Amino acid sequence: MNRLFSKSLLGLAGISFMLSTSPSAIGLVPNNVAVIVNSGSTNTIGYRIYVSPSGEVNYVDGKGSNQGKLSKKLTKKFFRDVKFAEPLSNLAVRQDCAKSVSFGTSTTINLGGQQSPDISCPGDAKAQRLDNDVIAIAKALNVVNVPKSQGQPLPPQNF
Repeated sequence: MNRLFSKSLLGLAGISFMLSTSPSAIGLVPNNVAVIVNSGSTNTIGYRIYVSPSGEVNYVDGKGSNQGKLSKKLTKKFFRDVKFAEPLSNLAVRQDCAKSVSFGTSTTINLGGQQSPDISCPGDAKAQRLDNDVIAIAKALNVVNVPKSQGQPLPPQNF
């Protein structure tokens, strides 16, 4: 299953790259796969983490792409918190969130056609739980914002 999931997402990423200007590329990520997107900043490269309900993940950051598996506990918690926060577009975030111009990033979650606002500025307990989940997922995978001088830009992604 892990190889199948990995090959599917890698294949989808390749197709998405080739069709990056095509509106039909939007539907290439399965509806049950959550996509965590960190924008990066002026000085750092962002990342994308594709999380399946089974805990299998594919991710890309400034160091390249890789795959992994999250614990059942973290996976279950993340998807439960996402479900509880729906609709993601209505998630409360702070509008007065001050961020560094050089190092400030934004983090969103996409799932089943929904997209959250920037959860790194949580405005309530639901958003805070999701922010904590994303931090735990990135930590478990050792995914970080790599300085632009030390990494490669992410390939384009449409969804």
